Amino acid sequence: MTPTDHTDDAPVWDCRWPDPVALKVSATRILRTLPENDPAINRKLTITVEMELNDDYSGEVRALLVTPWAVERIHWHSPTRGTTPPIRFAMPLEQDADHRVAAGQGVLLELEDGELVPVVTAWEPETGHYFVETLLHHTQEFDTAQTALEVALGKPMSTPPKRSISATMNRSVSRRGLLKFWRS
Repeated sequence: MTPTDHTDDAPVWDCRWPDPVALKVSATRILRTLPENDPAINRKLTITVEMELNDDYSGEVRALLVTPWAVERIHWHSPTRGTTPPIRFAMPLEQDADHRVAAGQGVLLELEDGELVPVVTAWEPETGHYFVETLLHHTQEFDTAQTALEVALGKPMSTPPKRSISATMNRSVSRRGLLKFWRS
């Protein structure tokens, strides 16, 4: 059912087949609309989409999305699994002007194993509806998307953080240590 086929007062889901390329295209479009000088945006980071593999073949489709503003786990609801995603919500879902479920609403997504995950509904023209689970709210301090992703997933970083010269200089050092510092 498309939003234009709307027949009652309930908002319509626009769930499409999971598409990581469309997700990257929509994130790139969003980035172009953000102010160039926004301090919350780390323009050094490239937008990266990594699909998550499910070992249990549950049919859940997820991806990890690294953007210059956050690291998120994206959950898709495949339209082949029914017209309504498995969610729980306390308030009736609002609809947008096109009678779709409005983006930005918080819901609980029920995974195949019964786990409930707090997510936010999202809709973009390229992707249709999907669900966003934020893993890392800010990415300003990272030089690479891979490092931001590792931190968001709680993994030890593959490269140690850079030590600033001021951090090195603001400590007591013997003469021998000082000579070693300048030789390295």
